[in-house]
Amino acid sequence: MRSKKRMLALMTGAVLLIQCFVPYYQVSAAAAGETGELKDKVLTDLPEHWNLTELYADEAAFEADMKRVEELIPAIEAYRGTLNSAEGILKELEDPELLEIKAILNKAEMYSSFLNTLDPTDPLSAGVAGRFNEAEQKVSLAEAFIEPEIMEMPLEKRQEIFSDERLAPYAYSMKQYTDPDHVALSEEAGMVEALLETAINNESTYNVFDSVEIPRPSFTYPDGTEGSLTDDVFSQIMQSKDFDHEFRKEIFNLRNAMRQPYANTYASLLEGEMRKNLAEAQIRGYSSTLEAALEGADVEPEIYERIIEFSHSILPEIHKYYKARKEALGLDEMMICDLYQSVTDYVPKEVTYEEAVNTGREGITVWGDEYLETFDRIIESPHVDVYPSPTKTGGAFEELIGNETLPFVCLDFTGLETFITTIVHEMGHAVYSELSAENQNEYNNYPGIFTQEVASTANELMFHKDRIQKAATGEEKIFWMDQEIDLFLGTILRQCMYSEFEDYCYKTLESGNCLNSDDMAEKWVELVREYYGDSVTVYEDFGIDWARIPHMYYNYYVYQYATSLTYAASICALADEKGQEEIDAYLDFLKAGNTAAPSELLGIAGVDPLSDETYEEAAKFISELIDEYVKEVKQAASEKTEDTNAADSAADINEGKMDEGIEQMIAELYQYAVDLLGKILTVK
Repeated sequence: MRSKKRMLALMTGAVLLIQCFVPYYQVSAAAAGETGELKDKVLTDLPEHWNLTELYADEAAFEADMKRVEELIPAIEAYRGTLNSAEGILKELEDPELLEIKAILNKAEMYSSFLNTLDPTDPLSAGVAGRFNEAEQKVSLAEAFIEPEIMEMPLEKRQEIFSDERLAPYAYSMKQYTDPDHVALSEEAGMVEALLETAINNESTYNVFDSVEIPRPSFTYPDGTEGSLTDDVFSQIMQSKDFDHEFRKEIFNLRNAMRQPYANTYASLLEGEMRKNLAEAQIRGYSSTLEAALEGADVEPEIYERIIEFSHSILPEIHKYYKARKEALGLDEMMICDLYQSVTDYVPKEVTYEEAVNTGREGITVWGDEYLETFDRIIESPHVDVYPSPTKTGGAFEELIGNETLPFVCLDFTGLETFITTIVHEMGHAVYSELSAENQNEYNNYPGIFTQEVASTANELMFHKDRIQKAATGEEKIFWMDQEIDLFLGTILRQCMYSEFEDYCYKTLESGNCLNSDDMAEKWVELVREYYGDSVTVYEDFGIDWARIPHMYYNYYVYQYATSLTYAASICALADEKGQEEIDAYLDFLKAGNTAAPSELLGIAGVDPLSDETYEEAAKFISELIDEYVKEVKQAASEKTEDTNAADSAADINEGKMDEGIEQMIAELYQYAVDLLGKILTVK
């Protein structure tokens, strides 16, 4: 009855949202005033690397735990034939030896995951992963009788058992047993599923292949120096004002060319992962993989449909924004590689990691001391790995499984202030995980991704509002508005586009066909052109771009980034408009863990994810934000033109005065020469 692995990952290039529906330049005194003594704390001497010895001192300690799990497995079998009453089920749930198994596997799974993140080619990583999978598989095989034994009882009997007050603390984690539509696997089928779970691991293969084994191409900078196209170098070039469109285009195309020779391999890996997910859905009686994924997350199908429809409804406004950007940048051709460029002369500052953390923390002090205290405990621990490395897999994520350690956070810090959004995003996950772990039992302390993304993006919203409010110049304000809009586009538009592509791939397999790399490339380019509009040029060789996105392996994961936007924005609006009561409600939401369906949990924070008004407000917000952005950009351009004209006029005046001065000097020199010549002739 163990929960599956939960990893929250974020590609630094993709990631994430907009700001709330209240004026982005104003943080209300009612909301900010409740923050106490921690508000002005400055964090120093922050650890920059994971200390995994907090999990296991060495491989021997890890192996001792795996042997302990194997020793405890007979305790599972002891419950066979006893799970037909509230007493029997409660005893199984609270058995100290079974809870020990759960705790060990939680810790071991994190250890295996983090070693793989740091270097998937390290023999230690491979050995730990194999040993963990072996132990986990043995436990899953031993547990295979539990669900069918409970489900073989009549529905009425199950409903009676799980209405017992003693089982109330575990009710939501047991909800499938009282669901009339739930399809249970037989013990034999459950054992087959457990074997396949570890036998097929295309995601891990993809990570090794894409992050490590494919060589990063070399290139030449305009100044003649050589470079290697790592993810962080790509990001720096795309954002830098030191390079022109042609060089950005060259590097952008080089990234596509890097993966193109392996297009068929990428397609095969993704097909293998998707076929596994499809098989699991079919085994459990679902009509599609999407249905199974939504049911597993306890998310209403209407939410998925509505977020895709919503993204299409706002495309005209988005296309207007891209047209304005193209004009502001003065480009005849604007490609996706140009969208990282600011339309102002403001250049993102280079910052140290500690400066980035403290600046990000300033933007989220609105959540109060309890939140900040949790934030500080995590960021000041050796549970954050900060910098990229040649062997480290790309992207940023947070992970906590169980409740015996603080969360772990992985970053690929670039040294630019734009990366601060990633820090506050991942720390939003981390604080949520920690507050859930502190306040819920072992079965309810795993917040699902649907609500996890709300917690992370709420931080981004508050941070961007803080940056816009504190902008020292008009150009800096426009820069952060641009970042705000791009976060919105990255979260709603791009994630919905990814989800449509993912859905296309699943539907291709569900219709009895195979994934073909050429067809996938064609579909990708079609979607990109539809979402970005005519102002953004998209060439055919961009069709391989889907292959760089690991979220495709997460089984209908990315749409939840998009839905999180609306709900996080509503929470921020409530906190800003009404104050401490709403902030307290948000903290109650964070502490609730996974004790109810996502829609019910969001209700704690005052948000209704099924309300028409929620989506209407989001559409209104982005339209008004883009209109104001266009207005600000035009005004800045007009002021720059006026300044240029004034400077030219001043230069003309100065030049005229200079001409007059030169003429007078020449005349005086001429007269001096004439006088001198006269004196010479007189002497003679």
